[in-house]
Amino acid sequence: MALEAALIGVPVAMATAAATEQLAAAGLRALLLAQKPLSGEHLDSRLYHRQLLTPHEPQMLTLGALLASAGLAAVLGFAGAWPWLMLAVMLWMAALGWDMWHWERAAASVKFVAWRRGWQRSARRLAVTEIKEVHVVEKVGGWSWMPQSLRPTACYVALVRRDGSAVKLPRTGTWFGGLTRVENLANFVRMQIDIVSDTRKRVAADKRRAAKRAVQESLRPVHPAARPQRFPLQGS
Repeated sequence: MALEAALIGVPVAMATAAATEQLAAAGLRALLLAQKPLSGEHLDSRLYHRQLLTPHEPQMLTLGALLASAGLAAVLGFAGAWPWLMLAVMLWMAALGWDMWHWERAAASVKFVAWRRGWQRSARRLAVTEIKEVHVVEKVGGWSWMPQSLRPTACYVALVRRDGSAVKLPRTGTWFGGLTRVENLANFVRMQIDIVSDTRKRVAADKRRAAKRAVQESLRPVHPAARPQRFPLQGS
């Protein structure tokens, strides 16, 4: 019975540690982004974060190991070894701190696409007017022994500048709505690019019409009555 309880309790404790940590991290992220949007003074209209289940991310492997250790220590603590329960709390706090320190996210506003890879790096921004193309890229995990439908998959947004250079935004996992959030951000940026393109076309058309009117005005014949009258000076 004790073995069966342990076999059930350990996975449940690990899952609980991961779920509570992710909820706490989501609350902290929302609070921080409300105070300082990633896009600067503009509101972050679309946003995605790197998920815990993002393949081939060493930081996420460390986070998973911390959460698994916290769950295991919690089971030992509830079994009567109270020092293990304190260790579980410390490991959980360490996991939360690690998650926030290596927090990677991408955001899009009506003017900018911004991203940041951890607290140790500053936020980077790219104006929508500088973007030519937007692509959503998916990469399946390399575990060939698993069915492809079950393999962990990463996805991210790739931007192509007008000068031809490319920018890769942070990756995230496709599970639990990750792919949907990435696609939503990509579609939002595409919509802003279309708006910028339409504005440029409208401004160019207005300039052409203004130049055409100026040429027509210069070629229009002047009525004799509208011409300036010249009178001879007296005594000449």
